[in-house]
Amino acid sequence: MSTSSWIVVVVVLVVVAVVAYVRSRGSQVGRTQDRWRSVQEQGRAHSPADELRQREAHRLGGMSAEDREWETASLERNRANRND
Repeated sequence: MSTSSWIVVVVVLVVVAVVAYVRSRGSQVGRTQDRWRSVQEQGRAHSPADELRQREAHRLGGMSAEDREWETASLERNRANRND
């Protein structure tokens, strides 16, 4: 192989290495951002009780007024049954 062929091979290898590094770095940045968002979302609930309240509020927010009334009546029936 001539010197110019070796130079071309080296240049191609360097380009491939740079592209691989940039892609790897980009995926690392994406994973880091995803982890950061996850930590921020978890940080909003400072205790298990806060987290439970947030989940319950989200669940109730998705219910219709009729569903909430039915659930309230059902809970009252269950309490009455336990007290008997």
